[in-house]
Amino acid sequence: MAQEYICIKQTNEVGQIAINKKVLESIARIEIEEEHANLLPDSTRFKNAVNCKISNDSIVLTVDIKIGYQLKVNEICSRLQDKIYNSILHMTGVKMDLIDIKVTGFMF
Repeated sequence: MAQEYICIKQTNEVGQIAINKKVLESIARIEIEEEHANLLPDSTRFKNAVNCKISNDSIVLTVDIKIGYQLKVNEICSRLQDKIYNSILHMTGVKMDLIDIKVTGFMF
């Protein structure tokens, strides 16, 4: 079974602090919706537009987006990567190893 939690603070006399990977996905989703409300394709029962995977001590976030026709793809993707990284770092203290933005199509 895949690791579902990220340990933020190691166990001490009181306990440990860990967050679920769904928290990182939620932060990313909020940042994307704040930037461009219609970038995320509709999630289905079997596929989410934002996925977080934890393996071998690395955290990878993959985001599938659709971009409006005639918008600058590189600028939007780069800005989203920065906003997602900074928000996750600020809110949780977790440094993401990789944030992949995949453009799945265009909206007309």
